[in-house]
Amino acid sequence: MKQRKNDLPLVIGLTILSLALYMVHFFVFKDIHHITIFALSDLAFVPFEVLCVTLIFHRLLSMNEKKKRISKLYMIIELFFAEIGTELLRAFAQCDDNLEEIHDKLEITPSCGAAELKSLGKTLTSHQAMLELSSAEFEAIDMMLQECRPQMLSMLANPALLEHETFTDVLMAVFHLTEELRMRYDFKQLTDSDNEHLTLDAHRAYELLRMEWFDYADHTRVHYPYLYSLCIRTNPFKPYREVEVI
Repeated sequence: MKQRKNDLPLVIGLTILSLALYMVHFFVFKDIHHITIFALSDLAFVPFEVLCVTLIFHRLLSMNEKKKRISKLYMIIELFFAEIGTELLRAFAQCDDNLEEIHDKLEITPSCGAAELKSLGKTLTSHQAMLELSSAEFEAIDMMLQECRPQMLSMLANPALLEHETFTDVLMAVFHLTEELRMRYDFKQLTDSDNEHLTLDAHRAYELLRMEWFDYADHTRVHYPYLYSLCIRTNPFKPYREVEVI
């Protein structure tokens, strides 16, 4: 409402200026016929001008803005996986008793394209994970998460996350697990029901995280080949870590 009030003087001023110029034209040339022709011609062009501005230029600008927002968002996603995502996924994968069955199918090479990554993602989607976490593994994951808790809080406060619903779900699931583990004082004293509850929270984070990792890997493959190289060398689904270039 305030913005409209601020625009009102501008609208009135431009309208008066337009009328004044038409009057000058009339007093100089005394030709109302041509003034009418020019006015109608300009008026006829208005719908086409609106069409160009609203449907074409506006959409192009919106698309460019969206690309910039998505680019910034993937910087946040890259930071997340660099700080904790990849190592957390590796910790979950090592506790997945069924993952050994598909280890060979999750190998990613530099020559893998979008189709291959999509196929690997489908393989992982159809895989039924079975997490079995000991008290020592819960404690190790807890230490990892608590160390990165400030960074996750900062990410959750970033409005850019609204552009990527699936990553928001990942971050919320991981942060929920962080808070659940933070409330436990001695993982060796967990009851069976509490152990099951924490395992379900870990399973939820694992399911969402592993699919987001493949989307992240495909994005780096397209836009940042040097990051993709590191990504496939730190593949969290490999039974061993091999960062060195051989």
